[in-house]
Amino acid sequence: MLIEGLSERIIELVGKGEDPLSVIMGQEDAKEKILSSLLAGHHVLIEGPPGIGKTTLVKHLASILPPIRAVKDCPYHCDPEDPACPRCRELKLEGNGEDESVEGGHRLIRIQGSPDLTVEDLLGDIDPSIAFEFGPQDHRAFTPGKLLKGNRGIVFFDELNRVQEKLQNALLQVLEEGFATIGPFDVDFPSNFVMMGTMNPREHAGVEELSDVLLDRFDVIKMGYPETPEREIAILKKFGKDLGVVVPEEVLEAIVNLVRTTRDGEWKNELEQGASVRGGLSLFEKVQGYALVQGRHESNMEDVKRMAVSSLLSRIKPSPESRFYDAPEEILDSIIREVMEV
Repeated sequence: MLIEGLSERIIELVGKGEDPLSVIMGQEDAKEKILSSLLAGHHVLIEGPPGIGKTTLVKHLASILPPIRAVKDCPYHCDPEDPACPRCRELKLEGNGEDESVEGGHRLIRIQGSPDLTVEDLLGDIDPSIAFEFGPQDHRAFTPGKLLKGNRGIVFFDELNRVQEKLQNALLQVLEEGFATIGPFDVDFPSNFVMMGTMNPREHAGVEELSDVLLDRFDVIKMGYPETPEREIAILKKFGKDLGVVVPEEVLEAIVNLVRTTRDGEWKNELEQGASVRGGLSLFEKVQGYALVQGRHESNMEDVKRMAVSSLLSRIKPSPESRFYDAPEEILDSIIREVMEV
């Protein structure tokens, strides 16, 4: 679906020679596909491993949205000139209601995928006692869920493939037809949003298989790790915290080599999941912190060796066939010795 201001803002930035998704370094192919899908009014599902910037990308998209006028305190951000929900239609008929400006960042609704998520969380629910008094179609009886609150904005569904099949089915009608069926009632509420979903690779533990019918509602676009070591170093410099400690180039290279070695080469068969970009940022910041603890204002290679395991151990996952399955720290120790030539 096309939402107000998004296409115009993308076209404006591109026309100026600017990258609308500049917050992500590299990933040019993925970014071009994402922007093309959004201009076409399509929902987008980004597939990729954790820690590569999927969440950062979606938040940045919301931040470039222009503000819109909406009915004050309306959970659906109804257009004052063309209200969609029953409350705002009543206010317009009565000549009442105030407007307010809704900034781009507030036009983003986030849903975190998990097996505990319910249909009511997504669509909303009817309060039986209020429905008995005023009727099931009365807006006072209905509490909207997060999908409907995304009206006129972006719904960010993080880790979509961690929700159960029942939840996947609940998404279909809203994505395709723009209204929701709540229990035995047909509740016609607005749902004019673009959904930006993310999913972990299918081989990751704890993920559900997305149905073909649901996938058919999305353009699926893959994102990967930074293409080159140089680009990953640039990410550390741009997004890592500066603690006032000098980090020499050889230290930066060692951090990136450690992280990338967990993903590539001979260790790829031992690890189901290598360290993410977030892992590299953690190590970059931690070597600075350790240098300060030691009373220094310049980090060195020894800092990397000492901090690597604590920064990266929780971010790798041995494959079931690995000889180190029950001892992932041994994999890291081996990689450290290999990369640092201990």
